[in-house]
Amino acid sequence: MSMALKQVFNKDRTFRPKRKFEPGTQRFDLLLMDWIEVQINNENIFPTNVGTPFPKTFMQVAKKILSRLFRVFVHVYIHHFDRVSQMGAEAHVNTCYKHFYYFVTEFNLTDHKELEPLVKLQPRYCT
Repeated sequence: MSMALKQVFNKDRTFRPKRKFEPGTQRFDLLLMDWIEVQINNENIFPTNVGTPFPKTFMQVAKKILSRLFRVFVHVYIHHFDRVSQMGAEAHVNTCYKHFYYFVTEFNLTDHKELEPLVKLQPRYCT
């Protein structure tokens, strides 16, 4: 693990930057994606061998990952969607969000209150 990553992990391997980063900044987003990658690659959380049981904390960790990914969608839609549209990537981002939304709602992986920041978009993209 890089020194930069070691600086943002507590001993329980949760993502808590020691320095305050404004959510949505490039540095915060990179650290967040690195944290998610570490979680997904951790075989104690996401076992890769058939027959290995998932830990009791699996759902808690998965929900935390999805909650933080949702915040990235919120940031993109609120602060960068004009740029996304200029690049012609609007349909791609909308499709990613639609799949994300259906996945987390189908399997009850997030509280509906957490989805409120983009509630106005859901009828438009998730029908």
